[in-house]
Amino acid sequence: MRYRLALTMLGVFGAVPAQSNTVPGLDARLTGIEDPRYFGRRGAAHPNGEIAIAYSYYVCNSGAVPIGWEGPFDGPQPMHTNHPMWSFMVVRESGGRIVQLTNDGTFVKHGSSPANSSGLCGNCQNPHNSAVLGVRCDDAYGQTTNANRYYLGPTDEIDPWLCTWDPVHSYFDRGDPEVPPPGNADGVRSMNGVFTDPVKNRVTLQEADLLVAGQFHYFMRLLVQGEDADNRLDNFGHRQMTPSWTGSTWTFVDVNPFVHGSVLDAWPGAVVSMARNGDDDGTFFVGVKVTGPVSGLWHYEYAVHNLDNKRGAATLRIPVCPSTLVTNSGFRDIDGDPLNDWTWSRVGGELTAQASTNALRWNQVFNFWFDCATAPVAGAVTLDQALPGPGALTVTVATQVPGGSAGVGDIGPGCGSPSPVIAASGLPVIPNPSFGLTITTSPDAGIFLFASPLPGLVQLGNGCVQYLDNLTVTTWGFRVVDSSGVLQVPVPVPNRPDFDGMPLYWQAAQLVVGGPALDVFTLSNGVVTRVGCR
Repeated sequence: MRYRLALTMLGVFGAVPAQSNTVPGLDARLTGIEDPRYFGRRGAAHPNGEIAIAYSYYVCNSGAVPIGWEGPFDGPQPMHTNHPMWSFMVVRESGGRIVQLTNDGTFVKHGSSPANSSGLCGNCQNPHNSAVLGVRCDDAYGQTTNANRYYLGPTDEIDPWLCTWDPVHSYFDRGDPEVPPPGNADGVRSMNGVFTDPVKNRVTLQEADLLVAGQFHYFMRLLVQGEDADNRLDNFGHRQMTPSWTGSTWTFVDVNPFVHGSVLDAWPGAVVSMARNGDDDGTFFVGVKVTGPVSGLWHYEYAVHNLDNKRGAATLRIPVCPSTLVTNSGFRDIDGDPLNDWTWSRVGGELTAQASTNALRWNQVFNFWFDCATAPVAGAVTLDQALPGPGALTVTVATQVPGGSAGVGDIGPGCGSPSPVIAASGLPVIPNPSFGLTITTSPDAGIFLFASPLPGLVQLGNGCVQYLDNLTVTTWGFRVVDSSGVLQVPVPVPNRPDFDGMPLYWQAAQLVVGGPALDVFTLSNGVVTRVGCR
């Protein structure tokens, strides 16, 4: 599985208390998904229609207590709520970008009674009770069951963080078509799940999307009410498949084994990291892939996967120095409506993409991209929560961001004895009024300090090299080292964003009679300082 950057302060699993409805000892596991199968099409003639698929999955109880598994529709009484649910997603990686192909028409599966058999979790402690999955017991659902609209309901009715569902006035309660009051809000099922449309509510895909060359992956997320978030990392995973049009139908073939993790882990060359809103709301995954430079520009591709964050995200904020060139920004969501696309703006030291009406909700992947004149460095992006609710207003995810980082580097060694040594005191960030250079050598020595905006490589003989450009070198004056052999040289960095990326090359010359440089100097090492926003 692709490595992940360190989790941030809002996303350190195990460092926060459990969420509010945790049941101690509860630990489910998604053990596999397989065999996507075609279930029909609708709309325009091929290749411009929509199709439905479904796939099998396997789960088990790897915890210490039974998992509640009340079939929601058993009998005419109000529907039960304590049962697992499964969400579905299909993505495609092509042209260096990974995009979600399924839309909001793809519903969530509500679980019915479990089989309670032995399998991948060991010997089943069969409870002989169809309302629970026993400890170490397995269950499996095939494609036909997972395509059954009797059990498929909308994602927006579910709290993905607490893994809860309210049946009152739900899709199943209202019916399809909707029944009149009071039957549409009494918590009793009002629909039979029979449709003439073969695609409705199932895993829905556009045929044209499947004909684009690339890698296709299908994903599943298991939701179990009361399971601590620290135990959920084995509740979701993905698998690669190959779709094919035979001339009359679609077939799908599994390519690689099932792998736990975000579907963004299937993105070749990307760095994937994650964070959650403490113990109050769920997890976002952020993937980034940087290519280039081409004509001086790096191309940044970000994909954000909302795994189970109920409040969703309405803003993505990426730190970028104000003076850095950013161009060719773009966005993709899953509804295909350009009128509600997120909009880009530059505010101070941030590049911001902001939602209009379509926040990034759970079980969705949105894409963001731009070209930038600076290379990637380690940093963090910020996601602003879309809705009010418990927890912080933002979630910060460690990832890669455009450069502009301040830095200090050695160029080469000095010559002669004693040879002064230049080192930086702090970092040349914008602003840093206390930044400076420290020169150490013999006590009470006389020092000339030189600087240039350009590097050089001038051979002065006797093994001495001038690392500064001859035409642009300037002197920072003559100074005397103190009695301890230390000279502090202030080099304050002003609050000037236009200085971002500016280098200065430094070298010192010490007066020494008979020194190797021009018979009167020893030379220090060469140092370069790069001014930056961070």
